[in-house]
Amino acid sequence: MLDVSRHPTFKALQQIIHNAADAIMEIYQKADLGVEQKSDDSPVTAADIAANKVIMAGLQALTPDIPVLSEEAVVPFDERKDWQSLWVVDPLDGTKEFIKRNGEFSINIALVSEGAPILGIVFLPTTGEGYFGVTETWQDIEPCAIKWHGDNYESISVRAPREPLVAMTSRSHGPALPEDLKETLKDTYEQVRELPKGSSIKGCRIAEGIADLHLRRGPTSEWDTAAQQAIIEAAGGMLIAPNGEPFRYNQRETLLNGHFIVAGPEIAPVVLDWYQQSDDKA
Repeated sequence: MLDVSRHPTFKALQQIIHNAADAIMEIYQKADLGVEQKSDDSPVTAADIAANKVIMAGLQALTPDIPVLSEEAVVPFDERKDWQSLWVVDPLDGTKEFIKRNGEFSINIALVSEGAPILGIVFLPTTGEGYFGVTETWQDIEPCAIKWHGDNYESISVRAPREPLVAMTSRSHGPALPEDLKETLKDTYEQVRELPKGSSIKGCRIAEGIADLHLRRGPTSEWDTAAQQAIIEAAGGMLIAPNGEPFRYNQRETLLNGHFIVAGPEIAPVVLDWYQQSDDKA
């Protein structure tokens, strides 16, 4: 088996995401981030637009037969509903964190096949950390989950829960971990630590075995979750809806996600059971 870090398709995707990161960081250093408001009142910056341009061009050159759905290039459902495969892209996940200049933003690229995310690549421009996961063989890349930082590559996997149990929480969206869920978790794990972060960094930290759980009860879109879901699943974890089913993509006219849970196989059933019984689901 060819080492994934030397596989030409992986190297091409890595170059695309590195080029997008360079475009983002060039703007990040400027005083004016070019912030505007979109029609849904969410912010967009010059960096979102610049990174999107780089990624769209790169993916279209790499796989001209696979269409692209991006946060900055939304395609009507009537046009995309028959797409069997597609790239799902968030050129700058965590725009609010970018504007705050706290460094907690990422670039997300996912390949979706028949609704399932089978490949994900996420890069953190401010730290230089990258994550890559494949859940089924694609272009001779066999299933794997890796992290890279510079020239260092390592396999990653979700961890068995330990003390303290680490729950990732959102930096800018939604409430902290519900108190009754914390109490439920403390029936087994005496210490539960909350760690706030922005963007898909939360899911990647779980995939690499640094954290154990993320419960999201605020709004997200398909491009926010597809890449991290592929990485999490490749690393042995789950990104699932409260009914226990994994997310599927490009199946509905709406691109908005419902609530979801990210965890390893030991913690996920505990959170699912809590969710079904709890009144605190807002």
